[in-house]
Amino acid sequence: MYRTPIIFITLYLSALVAAGKDPSKKPIEDPKPERGNINAKCHGIYINGEKPSIAGEGVQRPVNANGQPPPMAIRPPSTPQSIWATCDHRIQGSRTSKLDLNLCLGWNPTTEELIPQSRGNGITKGDCSSCFYAKPNLHCVCGVKKKEDDRIPVSLDKVVEATHDGFLACFEHTGTQVSLDQWATS
Repeated sequence: MYRTPIIFITLYLSALVAAGKDPSKKPIEDPKPERGNINAKCHGIYINGEKPSIAGEGVQRPVNANGQPPPMAIRPPSTPQSIWATCDHRIQGSRTSKLDLNLCLGWNPTTEELIPQSRGNGITKGDCSSCFYAKPNLHCVCGVKKKEDDRIPVSLDKVVEATHDGFLACFEHTGTQVSLDQWATS
């Protein structure tokens, strides 16, 4: 009488275990989220074209005698801008990576602003260069026509994040690891 239900229960539990689902075990919650704020998880954050630069380097523009920028200020040409950082790694240590900001930002030509947008190519479309990071904002010198100030800020908070493996990421894009040799010689 009890033999048939016991056989069915045994077969059911065997099938669950064979399928990789053990009913006696609850999934272990990961104490660290998949992504986190770069200000909390990373250090040495730089914005650059080809190599790390000093924050704010190249952002000073010439001014007239009255202290105003000339109508057509001389700006460096638009170059790819990447964010570089060393972020905490889940297991131990840290990882240095870089992420192209064109993958994270778009350009709104009406308001002449950088906006969070996946593959928006905002740095290129906005003719931006000389970017630097000052928590939590990215500031770039962009080719504006309607605004007096060509320094365009955009918040990177919740746009660029650090993964649990120490990579910089935005939207569905993950940065690339930078070797220590490349970091030192770039």
